[in-house]
Amino acid sequence: MKTRMQIFAVALGMMLLAFSTTYAQTKTHKLLIDMNSADTTDQSIVMRQIRNLWRELPGTKVEVLIHGPAIDFIKKGTSPYAAQIEQLQKDGVVFAVCRNTMKRYKLVDTDILPAGSFVPSAIAETVLKQEEGWSYQKAGH
Repeated sequence: MKTRMQIFAVALGMMLLAFSTTYAQTKTHKLLIDMNSADTTDQSIVMRQIRNLWRELPGTKVEVLIHGPAIDFIKKGTSPYAAQIEQLQKDGVVFAVCRNTMKRYKLVDTDILPAGSFVPSAIAETVLKQEEGWSYQKAGH
């Protein structure tokens, strides 16, 4: 009887391991990147990290939350990454721009690259995404 229980326990453990491995491979990963740095090195790191992430975890949902001094990252005429932002947006990255930041910098929607979408508040967006199970990463180094 003891041997049967041991065999059952081992078999159950193997099934659970197989299930958890399959689950990890099929899970939809979600990452919110908090970008509030005007430092182009930090911004470049974010662009590289998204590509690295997709290489390891294809299909991961990504939202880059842009606020504060990072606004030039997605502003028409000032963004050194306009072409990359456009391509990443086509590939599914959401570039969410904080409307509070836009008010503070006296910007309107047309000042932002077409790839940008808008959220009322960066901090509120962070809270909502984390409540929905999104992972969080602060941009930069």
